[in-house]
Amino acid sequence: MIYYNDGELVIRDMEEADARVFYDGYLAQGWHPDMEVYRMRLRDREEGKCVALTAVWQGNPAGSVYVYLTPRGGPFRDKGWPEIHDFSVLEKYQRKGIGGRLMDAAERVAARYADTVWLGVGLCDSYGSAQRMYIKRGYIPDGSGVWYQGKQCRQYETVCTVDDDLILYLSKKLPGARPSPEAREADNPRQATAEEAGAVAELARELWPDHSPEEMTAEFETLLSSGGAAVFLYRKDGEPVGFAQCQLRHDYVEGTESSPVGYLEGVWVKETERMRGIARELVSACERWAKEQGCSEFASDCEQTNMVSQAFHRAIGFEEANRLVAYVRKI
Repeated sequence: MIYYNDGELVIRDMEEADARVFYDGYLAQGWHPDMEVYRMRLRDREEGKCVALTAVWQGNPAGSVYVYLTPRGGPFRDKGWPEIHDFSVLEKYQRKGIGGRLMDAAERVAARYADTVWLGVGLCDSYGSAQRMYIKRGYIPDGSGVWYQGKQCRQYETVCTVDDDLILYLSKKLPGARPSPEAREADNPRQATAEEAGAVAELARELWPDHSPEEMTAEFETLLSSGGAAVFLYRKDGEPVGFAQCQLRHDYVEGTESSPVGYLEGVWVKETERMRGIARELVSACERWAKEQGCSEFASDCEQTNMVSQAFHRAIGFEEANRLVAYVRKI
């Protein structure tokens, strides 16, 4: 995907070959890059955990940045705000406006998911240029002071070394962004009623196309009238663009230790609305519903060949419980 293109500078999704270019470039600068870190970032991208961007100047990879969609630590871990991580531009390409354009693109990506973005910056002098740039772009410290090796520093108590692990965290409100998860929770997603069975069925047939519209509508009318299941709709401009179906399972569910268990039966979002965090919110709504029914565990499944679904499940916190082979014979 192309995020910016003015002829000289192109900002696009990171490619596997970029890793070697950046490794060699930072090694030449006297840094100590690690190829495994680049591989890890690309794996995270494939699993849906982050968006990885490369800035290409006159055909040459010049800088990179990652936007992680779920906070992994620090003072904002419970906010649900995206994190901008590992922003950098090779020295020979600096002072060309590349860094600013790259941050613009990263913030536009973050704005699809929340109205606030955050980042951490090192406190030693090698991060001086980044510190100044972030402040100029409107990032402000969160007030928790500095952190070292993932822990908040305590006055007169913490002993640390001024190295890459000494971090100050900052955040920025993104004008014109979609509201934060907390602000959207009141009206989106919303639990569907039996009267909305037709709207649910129209979306569900994209996921399960073997059913006729009449069959699917009748099935959801029954389902939405029962107390052991729920369907959540996500609307944009009044029109449903995604749904998730969940229910209680009282029989044994692989990997669980309790009963009943909340179970994700299906989730689907229109292609034009994907990569905006909608599916994640729909699943979260299902989990909240399951908790309200007294469940302490939530489960799901997908086909072994559906790598996209597997990556999505991992990205939103599911852990693989088992793999099964099903058998049948005629008698």
